[in-house]
Amino acid sequence: MVSLEKITPNNYRECLNLKVTEEQKHFVSPNVLSLAKAYVYDDVVPFAIYNESLMVGFIMIRFNKEQNNSFIWQFMIDEKYQSKGYGSKALGLAIEWMKKNSRCHEIVTTYIDANDKAKKLYEKYGFQQMGELTDGEVDMVSYI
Repeated sequence: MVSLEKITPNNYRECLNLKVTEEQKHFVSPNVLSLAKAYVYDDVVPFAIYNESLMVGFIMIRFNKEQNNSFIWQFMIDEKYQSKGYGSKALGLAIEWMKKNSRCHEIVTTYIDANDKAKKLYEKYGFQQMGELTDGEVDMVSYI
């Protein structure tokens, strides 16, 4: 069963060991950078994605006060566990968490234009493109 668990002193090292494929490295920031941002910003919640007791990925959510929305700031599944449905299940769980824990009515995310898997996944959950492509990134929004 897929679940989201907050990153803690007990599991952050395991999160740092998660990797995407070489071809995907330009699609996501390294987890060490994301965890540093989570440490600096008080409105960020980093989650490990687990399948049972095995960490398979990472997702980080930020409540953006200026825009009054929730922002999926980082989302990745380790290369060994891709194409098994974990990303889709984790995104669904993250959306449910944001609905319960957020004061806003929209979720925003960004993906690199060439990342067709990310585009299809976000569209599956009702995300729509916002505006024009900016610096190779596509902004998407889902209303909750």
